[in-house]
Amino acid sequence: MSMPQAAVALLGLALLASPATAEDADLALPPAPEVTVSVEPPARPAAAAAPAPASLDMALPLPPEAPVTITVADRLPALLAARLADGSGPLLPRLGKKEREAIAAFYALGGYKPLWVSDGAWTPAAVALRERLARAGEEGLEPAGYPVPPIASGPDAAAEAASAELKLSAAAVLYARDARGARIEPARLSQLITPKLELPAADAVLTALAASADPGETLQRFNPQHPGYVALKRKLAEMRAGASAAKGRLEEDVVANLERWRWLPSDLGPRHILVNVPEFKLRLMDQGRLVHQARVIVGKPETPTPLFSELMDHAIVNPSWNVPPSIFKNEFYSDPAYAASRGYQVVRTKSGISIRQPPGERNALGFIKFMFPNQHAVYLHDTPNRSLFGSERRALSHGCVRLDQPFKFAEFVLGSDWTEPRLRSLIGRGERTIRLPTKVRVHLAYFTVFVDETGELRQVKDLYATNNKVRVALGLPSDGTAVAAAEAPRPKPKRKVAAQAPRSRYVSRAPEAPQQYYAPNPFSSWWWTR
Repeated sequence: MSMPQAAVALLGLALLASPATAEDADLALPPAPEVTVSVEPPARPAAAAAPAPASLDMALPLPPEAPVTITVADRLPALLAARLADGSGPLLPRLGKKEREAIAAFYALGGYKPLWVSDGAWTPAAVALRERLARAGEEGLEPAGYPVPPIASGPDAAAEAASAELKLSAAAVLYARDARGARIEPARLSQLITPKLELPAADAVLTALAASADPGETLQRFNPQHPGYVALKRKLAEMRAGASAAKGRLEEDVVANLERWRWLPSDLGPRHILVNVPEFKLRLMDQGRLVHQARVIVGKPETPTPLFSELMDHAIVNPSWNVPPSIFKNEFYSDPAYAASRGYQVVRTKSGISIRQPPGERNALGFIKFMFPNQHAVYLHDTPNRSLFGSERRALSHGCVRLDQPFKFAEFVLGSDWTEPRLRSLIGRGERTIRLPTKVRVHLAYFTVFVDETGELRQVKDLYATNNKVRVALGLPSDGTAVAAAEAPRPKPKRKVAAQAPRSRYVSRAPEAPQQYYAPNPFSSWWWTR
């Protein structure tokens, strides 16, 4: 039943229950029956049918494009690779092909990651490196030889950063090699100057710098660290604090001498012998202490003492002297009879004639010689002409180094078992070879300006004009020192020798198995001396 219908029904029931007359007002009527009305809620409209799901092939709108920024750092590896692959020109004029290839290999192994540039600017490591290059003059090097351009900004900033990165690496490599002597090839100055330069490889230099907490200090340490070099460098700084024409000339000589320190090994040896040829002096150093020094006689200007480093390994007491072919020609005039008349032994073999002076007090080598095998066949030795050590200028030999007080020197190199009295007791008892208990490095060097034991700067004469050659090779003006001229041939002296003397009187022929008086020397050179 609807709501209106229920209302009408109730109204009808009420009319039936009311009295028809007043008399009927008191008439009791039975209660009307209860009527239960149920009211239904209005019906809800039917829900709309759900739409069909969208097709999976429906195209979705694309998100807005984000801006892409390519930084200098992003471009650097490719630019470095391209620049290193381009072999059209050197990074620096004095950097050779081998060094450029080593630099390229170093960067390739690191994925062309830059060492010195970050965010378009120099890193702190690069700043330290550039500062060291700018101070190259402190070491006697030329700062202008290691140019590094600034990093430019602008549209081509990435290319400029790549160029600056590689030029800084190239400058550092060039500095390290120059610090070890690469500016001059010593053998071009003279065939008798044969040091073994320790030139570092380019990739080794960059590896050391990349691993260092202070690349500037690491680069500086490629320079010699020997006390003599450090003391001379300090004097150079003192000179540059003042200014005069005289100091300018001396300053240039100091630079030339600093350069020759680079010819020596970086490690001179805990015990080593340093012969400074133009000073005519030998020094024996032990753990940085001077334990012995002696006067020496060196080669004449026309037969100079060579410059090199080698290891001394033995000494020979009562040595014989095998006359070099050049001395046999120039001083014995290629005349075996003349040699024999002077007490030399002449031995004929299938390969020719050899001249030998037997051991004895007149032997040109004295009573002992000290051997450090080398390509020049020179050595240290005693001499029978000991009065010559009293001369101030002692350039008198054919190239070997004659040593004053040789037996005292022997005590230091042969060890405590070989005292001077014991060694002298062997004199006249035949050749005796004694091996050194520990090999000692020998350095034949050439310093015309140096700091002596008192801390004073000393300068000596440029005996062989070697210092002047170095000056010129470094681009410094010549000081006018002339290269020693060859000695003019001396006239053949008149001597009294029997004209028809039988050869057997002077010459002994070698037997089938000739007696070996000495160990054959593997070197053929005329720098052996008396």
